[in-house]
Amino acid sequence: MSIRYFMFALLNCCLLSSTVYAEESEADAELLKAVATLDEAFSKRDKETIRSMTDPMHISISPSYQFFTQEAQLKTLPELKLTFFKASPKIIVHPTPRTALIRYEANIEGTFEGKTLAKHVQILESWVKKKGKWIETSYQETPLP
Repeated sequence: MSIRYFMFALLNCCLLSSTVYAEESEADAELLKAVATLDEAFSKRDKETIRSMTDPMHISISPSYQFFTQEAQLKTLPELKLTFFKASPKIIVHPTPRTALIRYEANIEGTFEGKTLAKHVQILESWVKKKGKWIETSYQETPLP
């Protein structure tokens, strides 16, 4: 392989990388807006928005609860009482252009069914873009020291 071919290939990779990064940046802004909308829906107990932004087979797992369908979670929504939720910056990974994993830490104060929630957790959310709209498919909290 000649040096000229190697440099051409390297330049093409750099150009392709910058194009992909710009697209991901726009996708991330759209995704983060969806995340904020869903977070607000949970804080307001807005069942219709939650229903429209989560998959019917949505899985939600934390040290305090486990739900394996959207409807099961919506039934017990009144039992979730959050008084404080502060998240660290989110790290987003796109396994494909239409899927995303979001990881971050959060400090939480509140209860579920009268039991105290874990105070410091790592959160992992999975999202899929369906018909042009981001939908959360799973949410998991893992307690941290």
